[in-house]
Amino acid sequence: MSLEWRDTASTASPLAPGGIVLSSFPSAGLAATVAGHYIVKSLKLPRIGVFDGSDSQPIAVVQDGQVHPPIRVYGRSDLAVVLSELPVPPDLAFVAAQAILRGAEQRKARWVIGLEGVMPHPVEAESSTPGATPAADETVWVATSQENASFAAELKKANARRLEDGVIGGLSGALLIEGIARATPVAVLLVSAVTAAEGFPDHRAGAALIETLDRLLPELKIDTGPLRTQAESIEKALRAAMRARKHAVPELSTEPAQPTIYG
Repeated sequence: MSLEWRDTASTASPLAPGGIVLSSFPSAGLAATVAGHYIVKSLKLPRIGVFDGSDSQPIAVVQDGQVHPPIRVYGRSDLAVVLSELPVPPDLAFVAAQAILRGAEQRKARWVIGLEGVMPHPVEAESSTPGATPAADETVWVATSQENASFAAELKKANARRLEDGVIGGLSGALLIEGIARATPVAVLLVSAVTAAEGFPDHRAGAALIETLDRLLPELKIDTGPLRTQAESIEKALRAAMRARKHAVPELSTEPAQPTIYG
């Protein structure tokens, strides 16, 4: 199996030693995808690399008229964002994780940080209102591959709470497992993300991830105000749609249906 991080930048500076590598792949509520795209857009990061090889997926992503492979890298000298809108197939999760960590080590990265949205714990039926949007829990948790006192102290200052028990799958899980035996510290930030039936991403969860990164990496300086405003607009639209649907659909009769010629 083969997948490699290859630099493609001609004018932009590739990641310099001591830089940070972020991993943003689809997960619950698309929180990580929202965060990754918002960081790239806010910081105006150019594409500086791609992941290619015999295990690359035969899919082209077209954005603003430019063709990209499914997994690519945006960045500057102190930050690289490995981003994909498509989930990695389970049988390639370790291959992709190994390629990310190998590339980070070759570039002498300081940390590798994965972003992850997770499904919130179920809310008891008696404590919730039918049709209501669950209350947002913006606590950001963190799991690290190894015990690293200085890294743990930085994460704590950023208000990321240590995850004591849990199961993390997919690419983020593979990053943590692969990071156990590597020299570069690996962490995954996790936030509860709501997946709406209409398919809208959870912008508020994405904002929570970015704000934690902003505290961890003050040099980012990303304003999440527009992202939170977008989240509020989407929630208002959803509530309006739910109210309209409730009034439009008649109550079902509790009386037995009359027999017809069809049975």
